[in-house]
Amino acid sequence: MTGPPTPPPSSAVEIEDAARTMLPPPAAVPAPATEPVVPPTDAPEPEEAQPPPVAQVKQATSYELLFPSISDMARNGSLGELIELAERGDLSAEYHTDPSRMLLVAPLVLAYMITDQLPAARHAMTRLPDSLASFGLSQALFQVLASTHERKYPDVYLRAEELHEYVSQTAFSDAALGQILAGMVTSFIASFRKKTFELLSRAYTTIPLPLAQWYLGYPGDKAEEVLTIALANNWTFDQTTRIFTPHTPPKASSRGIGYTQSTLQALNLVADTVAHLEA
Repeated sequence: MTGPPTPPPSSAVEIEDAARTMLPPPAAVPAPATEPVVPPTDAPEPEEAQPPPVAQVKQATSYELLFPSISDMARNGSLGELIELAERGDLSAEYHTDPSRMLLVAPLVLAYMITDQLPAARHAMTRLPDSLASFGLSQALFQVLASTHERKYPDVYLRAEELHEYVSQTAFSDAALGQILAGMVTSFIASFRKKTFELLSRAYTTIPLPLAQWYLGYPGDKAEEVLTIALANNWTFDQTTRIFTPHTPPKASSRGIGYTQSTLQALNLVADTVAHLEA
């Protein structure tokens, strides 16, 4: 049996007690969560974590790839093979304005000059573009070639010696190329002097010592050099008049093309002497 209803609270104390029993206790408010610290995206990675830089390897040109073979042929005196390889490599390669092209052209020009093929040497030089023809090496080669073509005998030796000094200096751009060219210049001087001496033997019955020195590239203080060469080739020398009497080498063939050519060269040699004496 239900009792009479409980009268509502009337006093302040009763109201406070009723509220305390009816309201649930306040829930505990959780502490705010701490957000993780995110590093800025533009911050640099630690140095040890960065990947190493990729080395840029320069691809060798076809001229550089052929140069070791050219060097071996130059050292061995295989000038015919050198000319063939250098011509083929120079005409078929790309990047004709690349400075490494001189690795082929410079030995090629000197090989042509040593073998007395001056028009071919000149053609190899004229194929160079202006950017390479203006190089110091190109200019030095052209000066030797021009003096040889014009038969300016003292200038040939002078320009050749200047070229030898140029490629032998420590500041030369490529030490390996400089070494090869220095040896080839020495071979050219010896070859040119030998051919000139042979022409003197055919062109003159007598020749004064100063004139022989002029042709062979030995200045006044090197007269003994001329005497050594002349006497080794059976020339006679008059100490009083200081005049040589050349020994004429035997003819290889009265109908041989080589002998005909050397005779024409000997006539040109005499003409050069007259022009030199009249100058």
